[in-house]
Amino acid sequence: MLALSQSPFSLFEHLDRQLHQAEGTPVAEIRENDDRYQLAVELPGISKDAIDIKATEHGMTVSAERTNVDVGEDRVLSEFRYGSWRRSFYFGKRIDPSQLQAELQDGVLHVTAPKVDSVKAVNIKVRN
Repeated sequence: MLALSQSPFSLFEHLDRQLHQAEGTPVAEIRENDDRYQLAVELPGISKDAIDIKATEHGMTVSAERTNVDVGEDRVLSEFRYGSWRRSFYFGKRIDPSQLQAELQDGVLHVTAPKVDSVKAVNIKVRN
């Protein structure tokens, strides 16, 4: 049973996770520290060369493709999911896309995204 005590959006987050799992889109986890976000995405059977990460100051998109290389007729059962997918992640604070670090370890993609200091307010003088 899902408890809604954590956030008013918990139900929507839960439904979104269930939808991604049903579609075969890898599940993810995001952690936030004072100075960075840490994203982990489950990618079993995906090589690092098949992963593409694009980032902006507001978030990132991770995409990959898993191809079926064994097309022999001797297969009796296959529950593997093949094909391409893409998933976008948006953060509450700005990140520095040029400083992303990504590592694939034991079938899990780990991406560290350093936060950028918030934009400071400035006074603008009006000219005549």
